[in-house]
Amino acid sequence: MTMTVQTQPLSSTAPDLVGRARDLADLIRREIPQGQQDRQITAAVSDALLEAQLTNMMVPRRLGGPEADAHTMIDALIEIARADASAGWSAALLNACTWFGITYGEQAQQELFGVDRAAMCGIFFPGMTRRHELGTGEKVEGGYLLTGEYPYASGSAIATSALLGMLADRPDGTQAVALGIVHRADWEIRDTWFTEGMRGTGSNTIVVKDVFVPDHAVQTFEDLQIGKYATPFGDSEPNSRAAFLPIGTVILAAPVIGAAKAALDYVLEKIPNRSVGYTVYTEARNSPTHQLAVAQAASNIDAAHLLLTRAADDIDRMAAIGVYPDEHLRARIRMDTSHAATLSREAIDLLLTAAGSAAFALDSTLARIWRDANTGARHAFQTPEIGKEVYGRVLLGTESPLTIGV
Repeated sequence: MTMTVQTQPLSSTAPDLVGRARDLADLIRREIPQGQQDRQITAAVSDALLEAQLTNMMVPRRLGGPEADAHTMIDALIEIARADASAGWSAALLNACTWFGITYGEQAQQELFGVDRAAMCGIFFPGMTRRHELGTGEKVEGGYLLTGEYPYASGSAIATSALLGMLADRPDGTQAVALGIVHRADWEIRDTWFTEGMRGTGSNTIVVKDVFVPDHAVQTFEDLQIGKYATPFGDSEPNSRAAFLPIGTVILAAPVIGAAKAALDYVLEKIPNRSVGYTVYTEARNSPTHQLAVAQAASNIDAAHLLLTRAADDIDRMAAIGVYPDEHLRARIRMDTSHAATLSREAIDLLLTAAGSAAFALDSTLARIWRDANTGARHAFQTPEIGKEVYGRVLLGTESPLTIGV
């Protein structure tokens, strides 16, 4: 399909969002203890992120967003997570879901973005014990009545609306998995987020009961994952034709990379002059064991960032020329994202070993980073074996279908 090509890169016209993220680092770090206690990023942090437009980075200017590209978004998310992985994770999910909103039709967009500081969260499936039982949407005139419980709703305390999984009736009488828009006034939050890692994300459970979701606020997952969007702006806005699942995937690795960078920053500051117990080394900087560990960790982190940058650049490049990425590219992005998270997690393990057993104290900065990264890296979309399976199937041309959408 031929579309209008953006002649100037979005990153050259958007504000310096990466710089804004760095500028907020001190504030974000100061708020970590309160956020850990509250199991939710604080109002000071969420207000700052919203004010700096760090929760709606890919939203077009016509809807009040900065209209940045995916590359800029992941770099800004990495910087937020470098200050606090929970803040980075919350911002990542809000950015992806808020961007999902611009794929809907004009009426839905006006409703979504016609409120102050609009932000979306989202959960594709109801309660995990019923993830394949999406029979919660009852068809009524003009839309659906939706009932369900949606756990792990990161950003739900900040969001003004949510994108929730449901079943939609097709014209031929069959049903399809779909995503329906529900507004803040129509849901309740159940406090269910009690975790070891990513404690500050407030990823609680959204509960809806007999909420009316109009037809114009519903799109099928089948259409979304192949770029068949309801928006009328796909011909004129590169971000309005970017790849759906790849955007929702790359944002998940960014906070884990940011956490790994934070761990490296901490170790480089704290251990060079520290003695190495039960050895002749009075300073760790002279210990080959520590030199090798830090070098390998730094290399892992660089590789992870480079992989994610390539994925984001591919998303941006395809959106700019108006071509939806084929299955091969989408599968590679899925695998690269999970590999980037794995590299980052392994880097943090190396750095904790270099720092010694004291790093695992309950109040240790490194221990918090380790818990956060290991939690975030285990999101279902970052399971490395699934990513490899999907990409391997495409590479080998297996006759069986892909096990998951990409």
